[in-house]
Amino acid sequence: MSGTDYLRIWYRAQVSIALFCVAVIGGWEFYHHLPFVPWMIIMAVILVLALVAEAYDLPRWLQAVNRWIQCLIQPIILVVVWAIMTREIIVRLQLPPRGVMVITMTYYVVMFAPMAGIIGGQLQWTLARLFYPFWWFSIVTGIVGVIYPAKFAGPHLFALILQTGALGALALFLMMVAAMRAWHLSWPGINPQFGRGFSWLSLAILLGLGGIFIFINAFSSGDSVKNILTSYSFANFHPNREYLLTAFEAGVAEETLCRFGFLGVCLYALRNFRWQILWAVLLTSALFGALHLGNLVEQPLAITILQTISAFGLGLYFAVVYLYTGQLWLAMLLHFLLDWLAFSTSGSTAMMGNPTLADWYLLAVEVLFFTGITIWMFLGDRYQVMERHARRLTGENQRFGYRLTFE
Repeated sequence: MSGTDYLRIWYRAQVSIALFCVAVIGGWEFYHHLPFVPWMIIMAVILVLALVAEAYDLPRWLQAVNRWIQCLIQPIILVVVWAIMTREIIVRLQLPPRGVMVITMTYYVVMFAPMAGIIGGQLQWTLARLFYPFWWFSIVTGIVGVIYPAKFAGPHLFALILQTGALGALALFLMMVAAMRAWHLSWPGINPQFGRGFSWLSLAILLGLGGIFIFINAFSSGDSVKNILTSYSFANFHPNREYLLTAFEAGVAEETLCRFGFLGVCLYALRNFRWQILWAVLLTSALFGALHLGNLVEQPLAITILQTISAFGLGLYFAVVYLYTGQLWLAMLLHFLLDWLAFSTSGSTAMMGNPTLADWYLLAVEVLFFTGITIWMFLGDRYQVMERHARRLTGENQRFGYRLTFE
């Protein structure tokens, strides 16, 4: 049996268990005359459709409907069922929250992979492969910290892991691994295959320039263009667990979505274009920037626009780091350090206030800085290395197809 076969067995079992849990929860809600019974019925119908689609050869249109519904709604159902069952186990069975949370949070990390690999793996349209990972990112990292009561999370650290999205970031990574392998796309390798043309000096310059920006962004105390590079202060550096976990969520989840997911999908979609890598880098950097428009819920418009444009420039940098090294973890680490140091020195995970004229000027310098790095990486042997990695990340031999044989 192949890895996909085992994943399908897991998917069917998980949907069946989720359906049983929804039935139990719905029955309890009905008995106590609570208003959520209709929602439980809708969830049950969707899960039944998932099982029917696995058991029978449905018409193509119904298969497509099921595929889109499951990709859209099943992650929400899984989060809701996970949250309710975890809470009820703690409350009804009077079990220690710490032990229960360790077990259920561990399962949360792997819970979405079967659906992503089996159902998400059937998505063929490029737009669907861009939209659904974004949707999964929003659900898996966003809603669990909202719907699960912090008082039932056990230690405060566990509540922070849920509320910051750190747990969801790990779940999204495994979810995207399953989906991307099903699409025969990029794999986040940890074994470097640099090959001919790779230069350690170029890598040192690339990482060094990024490190300089991260340092200036965090510790520069200059209030004008004249002293932004000469004035520094470390007095406001006050790290804590919330900043650490929030930066972890951003580094892991956003790089998983934008570099691993979006970039891999775009490289494949643009494989017949002459400037495949350039267009893929520009498009995914724009998507990375647009992702930050969601911060409008807690930030002023002007500062959010500034952040969005800044994120576009950073997206260019993270993309060329990923493509030149083939190492997703390196882009994650740089992103984590950028956010963690910024959060720890600013005292907030959100950007507040109104940008000044100097801020816009520095933003232009930042975008030009990262654009210059990107242009430099597209010259000479550096581009050949990125091109080779792009081919490897979108090769047809990238598939979730290991086999286990028992004799």
